[in-house]
Amino acid sequence: MKKISSDLHQSKNIVLCGFTQHFFIFLLLLLTHQISNAQFFTVPAKQNVAEGFPQSRARITALTLPFFDDFSTAKNGQAIPSLWQTGGGVFVNNTLAVNQPTVNVATFDGLQANGFPYDFTNQLTQGATDTLTSLPINLSINTPSDSLYFSFFWQGKGLGEQPDLSDSLTLQFLTNGNTWNTVWVQKGVNLPANFSQVILPIRASLYFHGNFQFRFQSFGRKSGQFDVWHLDYVCLAKKSDNSINGYILGNILNNQTNKFERVSYLKDIACSDNIEPVLKRYRAMPMVQFLAGNPSPAAEINDTTGVKVNNLYSNNNDVNIYYSVRNLNLSAGSDTLQKDQRVGRDALTAGASKVFKFKNNFASKVSGDKAYLNMKFFLGTQDASNISFRNSILTQNDTISTTVALDNYYAYDDGTAEAGAYLKKGFGRVAIQFVNNKADVVKAIRINLQPSLTSIAGNAITLQVMGNDKGKPGQILRGLYTKVQYSDIQNGFIEYAIDPVAVTDTFYVGYLQLTDDEPIIVGLDKNSTQFTNKHFFSISTSWSNVANADTSIYKAIRGSMMIRPVMGGKPLDVVLGNEQEIQDKNLVVSPNPSPDVIHWNDSSLKNVEILDLFGRSILQENVDSQSINLQHLNSGMYLLRLSNERNTFVRKIWISH
Repeated sequence: MKKISSDLHQSKNIVLCGFTQHFFIFLLLLLTHQISNAQFFTVPAKQNVAEGFPQSRARITALTLPFFDDFSTAKNGQAIPSLWQTGGGVFVNNTLAVNQPTVNVATFDGLQANGFPYDFTNQLTQGATDTLTSLPINLSINTPSDSLYFSFFWQGKGLGEQPDLSDSLTLQFLTNGNTWNTVWVQKGVNLPANFSQVILPIRASLYFHGNFQFRFQSFGRKSGQFDVWHLDYVCLAKKSDNSINGYILGNILNNQTNKFERVSYLKDIACSDNIEPVLKRYRAMPMVQFLAGNPSPAAEINDTTGVKVNNLYSNNNDVNIYYSVRNLNLSAGSDTLQKDQRVGRDALTAGASKVFKFKNNFASKVSGDKAYLNMKFFLGTQDASNISFRNSILTQNDTISTTVALDNYYAYDDGTAEAGAYLKKGFGRVAIQFVNNKADVVKAIRINLQPSLTSIAGNAITLQVMGNDKGKPGQILRGLYTKVQYSDIQNGFIEYAIDPVAVTDTFYVGYLQLTDDEPIIVGLDKNSTQFTNKHFFSISTSWSNVANADTSIYKAIRGSMMIRPVMGGKPLDVVLGNEQEIQDKNLVVSPNPSPDVIHWNDSSLKNVEILDLFGRSILQENVDSQSINLQHLNSGMYLLRLSNERNTFVRKIWISH
């Protein structure tokens, strides 16, 4: 569903979202729009952040053939400016697609170049969204007899949101009359699961001019990362250049002869999917916890780490592969922790994929206060033998790397949100489990909040640190009542400092949502499904594990919410913090309902705030007594927030005149 409330889009009948629907229920699946106790939804996630608008097509020197880009060398999520106009909104990534031909794809969605929706006021607006436009290419030196071909791979949805029938991805060519002609359209219907290849001959003379350009454009929902398309391996070249990519073999129709003919294919071996996880229990963890691994730090490292390699050529091929681990926190020369190579014949059959693995043996060499471990795979191939491509361009997808942080925080997510999850029920709670190797202190909480559908910047949110109760969240050790903020960087986190609180082995970090239908949308990493069972939710007095939520009625969707505890400090110097839970249990607010005066039994709580059910503050006072007169409020339910220098408590109250 492309909405928060169930009545916004009646054409959908199942509220199953994430990679297959606009809102998948992260924890529960609704049977109908009218079920009111469904609690978790997901929405597509913010990705793009680069500022700018499409440049003018005017250029002193146009590009020449061949044109090729598989996006493997893109930086900071943006297509390289030596080939493409800046802006346009596409996000270059390696997490949102499925079974991509090479490392990185260009993703089209409903987000503009600054990472926020094209329309942040109307959730249902449809129209043109992302655009990817080439720089001018000089085709005046070519003629229709040169057999030019344009080819690319595309995928709808992937790990993103499913395009609808009315959504589309289009390809247009610029004519010598400065008109954009549509030459290919893909609607959001009957989409294959994997990438498909398109090969188009260029025969019309109106395209053979000095400022030829092509552009891809998506059409769909404009209020978030909806209606997702992916693009890879774009090539414009002569047939005789041996430069038409061929992950899927086949013939094409020559429009001049009306006969099918074989197209030549590139010899290209490429890395594709992200490197397999290095840590066993987390994506990132504090260095002090890593070094305290039992019986040694090696217990925190997976035995092997691998990478997927694709043979995009029509013949069998051999490949040499190299694996290195470096600590980026050390100076050059002393930063290499492991360096391995596999030299010899590792045959890859035509069009096949293979995962190459190396044993990890670097754990004993990790030291210091923190380390940033860079794992890199490099392929030794014969891709440079494609002499038609300048500067061995086909070797650019032979390298892939990732960096694992051993610093001062825990993370289950890989740093990229493929969707956003939110809790539907007011006064429902979410908690994520973390397990220390030694006692530590939580001093801050980082959270990735996604801008989607409508802005809630400034709305209330309560963050919590909890103890352990038989494998589920227990006592509240610390709470922080604060306001929603959005990061202004791609996949960025907002860090909220809290009074340091000691935690021993197992603890939980999460949030309390104060109001019904308030879309506090937290980034959801759908590439880290192995950590789903670390997530818990509560909509009453008990906690449930997300991984156990599957029933014939409800379907739990897998992933890791992007909430990270920041650790550090000396546990013995910090009170264990469970005084808040004791105080919370003993706190009595009465009478409730009340026509006017509300009393409470804790004299330390002097700061009073009243909020309406939308989380808006309507009264703030500092009182000397243990009561407040609310007779001026209209009858109805409100939220009473009481706090002192250390703790904050929230109660529902009813004013009844």
